[in-house]
Amino acid sequence: MRFGVLERYVLGLTLKPMAIALGVVLLGLLLERILRLVDVLAVAGAPVILVFALSANLVPHYLGFAVPAAFALGVFSAFSRMSQGAELESMLASGVSVWRLTRPLVALGALLGLGTIAVTGYIDPHSRYAYREILNSSVAYAWRAHAPAEAFISVRDGLTVTADAVDATGRRLTGVFIEDRAGARETLTTAAAGTLELTPDGKRLQLRLHSGVVLRDTQPGGRPSSLRFTDLVFDKTFALEAPPFRPRGGNERELTLSELWSEMGDPASATPDRKLSSEFHARLARAAALVFLPFLIVPLSMTMRRQSRVANMAVAALSVLAFQNVLQLGETLAHKGAGPAPLLCWGPLVLLAGLSALLYATSTDRPGDTVISRAMDGLSAAGARLVRPFARLFRRRRPLPAG
Repeated sequence: MRFGVLERYVLGLTLKPMAIALGVVLLGLLLERILRLVDVLAVAGAPVILVFALSANLVPHYLGFAVPAAFALGVFSAFSRMSQGAELESMLASGVSVWRLTRPLVALGALLGLGTIAVTGYIDPHSRYAYREILNSSVAYAWRAHAPAEAFISVRDGLTVTADAVDATGRRLTGVFIEDRAGARETLTTAAAGTLELTPDGKRLQLRLHSGVVLRDTQPGGRPSSLRFTDLVFDKTFALEAPPFRPRGGNERELTLSELWSEMGDPASATPDRKLSSEFHARLARAAALVFLPFLIVPLSMTMRRQSRVANMAVAALSVLAFQNVLQLGETLAHKGAGPAPLLCWGPLVLLAGLSALLYATSTDRPGDTVISRAMDGLSAAGARLVRPFARLFRRRRPLPAG
């Protein structure tokens, strides 16, 4: 498909605000997760610098949500700008059709849809697995080399360690407190100091405590026993390296589209077919929606200069947001087996396509005049009629002229 100067101009007006919006939306989505990751890594005693590797592996996942919003905003910005500058009126008056202006955006939506399939269908499963692998090795086994000061570290299930002060190496601790809730018995250990050192075989770390007390709850309701010590090696050791992480594919979100397709209907698959099918169809439906977005956004953005754009912008934003949430709901219901995945995942797309076709078909003859704009005008007129009696009641009377 060859585009002329006019088509390239429309694409240029769309791509710049789209790129800015993509960066802003992506940063906003990542920022909340980054703050949570910093907190998790700090509590676990893992290097906070790992937040960059973890957040980088989240980018493909969030692109699937950021691209539709950025694309819709770019299209709305482009046509709103042409409407404000009377460019749109001039183009239409000179014989340029609305379809000619929309055609490059549909092509752009198709390219973005293919890119979304590549990202969410093949890149995101690998990056999601890498994210979980880094998180497992850094958080679940973070206390194998050092310990931060004044932070409670969940070393493993039921075992919590904290220290008042830690030296620069992270191996010498002061004011140690250990809580062990393994099994039905709770053990509390306090020590004036502690040292992380290698075990005699050099394969693991052990904690040597100095001048402390062990308080052990022997049985529920019984009297706890205590033990004072001057030098004690804690009875649990810590791995120097995390064990190998599980193979990729333990979750349907870690499977590519090709792997999902091959496992769907396979009786030997460990994942239920409903989960595989919902994940497969939801990814494709989310990517296919980008082709229909121009037919929805273009009619809403072709407002005349005398008309308010706030209502149309709100409708456009709510439509995109509603589609994403309804699709997510359909995916969840299909994931739980409440219905067939093709119906629950492609149904929201059919509704979006129908609304887009209705708006586009009713706006080509009179741009800016759509079903939604007429409904908004009707609501405004009804509101004005309701307010008019009250306005007359409270309107100030003009004072009579003197003399």
